[in-house]
Amino acid sequence: LILARVMAEAQRLLRHAASPVAEVAAALGYDDASYFSRAFKKHVGSTPEAFRRQR
Repeated sequence: LILARVMAEAQRLLRHAASPVAEVAAALGYDDASYFSRAFKKHVGSTPEAFRRQR
């Protein structure tokens, strides 16, 4: 449940903010942007970069 909320916020930030993925990851409490990217892909089905391009 908490991960779902974090990923929903990640999707919102990636849609509406121009911040780099590393900044989005840090804003959500991830110390490692690559770990965030892997978790995002596992939960959403695409990388943060691909998700942002699809918006």
